[in-house]
Amino acid sequence: MRRRTPHKKISRSTQGWIIVLLLLLLGGVLYFSYRRPITPVVPPAATSSSPHETASARRSAEAQGKARSVATPKASRRDAVQPPADFSEGEETLALPALTQPAFILRNAAGRYTLCYDTLYRQAAWVAYRLTPEEVRHKGVKRSNRFYSDTMVRQHRWPSAVDRDYRGSGYDRGHLLPSADRNDSPSENLATFSLANIAPQRPALNRGVWRLLEEQVRRWAAAGDTLYIVAGGVLRPDLPRIGEGVGVPNHFFKAILLHHDTLWRAVAFLIPNQEELPNDFSRYKMSVDSLEKLLSQDFFPALPDTLESRIEAQCPSK
Repeated sequence: MRRRTPHKKISRSTQGWIIVLLLLLLGGVLYFSYRRPITPVVPPAATSSSPHETASARRSAEAQGKARSVATPKASRRDAVQPPADFSEGEETLALPALTQPAFILRNAAGRYTLCYDTLYRQAAWVAYRLTPEEVRHKGVKRSNRFYSDTMVRQHRWPSAVDRDYRGSGYDRGHLLPSADRNDSPSENLATFSLANIAPQRPALNRGVWRLLEEQVRRWAAAGDTLYIVAGGVLRPDLPRIGEGVGVPNHFFKAILLHHDTLWRAVAFLIPNQEELPNDFSRYKMSVDSLEKLLSQDFFPALPDTLESRIEAQCPSK
């Protein structure tokens, strides 16, 4: 029988050194693991289901030169978004500018107008509507004069103007869609007093040349023409404010498309918001195409291209 080779016993001192070496090895592994830079896990950018930007977020974006501008580059017809579902079909869609920001589009059914709301300056960037001979002939409703925060703006939880923003400011509450253009019923007249349809105007503008232009527009409509109108204040970065944040535009514009039988014409106005103004709106007349270039906006994209380019380039002499 083969004799087994006896196992050599490891001395206690050798066992101690092995334990020390193992501990040193483990410590080194742990040391270098903690010294190794850890790449942080960046969560994906959150997407908000809310259709608006908060005022603080937009102010921060403006400070970085990346503010969302309501006036966007003139869109091609392919870029235009379909009108809201509750917007009447047919020729009334001619009143709509290119809807490059559909999340901010609101339709006021009672007042029969559409607006693009600017959350930073708490007013409409533009208001679009149609004006027919019937709408300027049927009168008899007393002017509401009850200004109120827009219900739809509140429902979206967007920053809203309030009536006290204008008190003591030195500015009038200027209508974009005039009250006198919607006064067949109390409800439609009241719809024009939504503060989303209101912007700060100097008294010389609101009670002077702007009012005279509104009256002339109604005379054009009463003569048997259908008008498609887009009006608003020019909203640029760093506008002065009144109240809790209502922006004060330096200029106001009105783009008008006239349709009568086979006749098409267009004209635009850009009027400064100043304390002293001559009561002659013809001083501020220009072609729609010129206004579009200044504001980077396409006011009547529903027109056929050939017709749009021809009539928007013209500026009627009278």
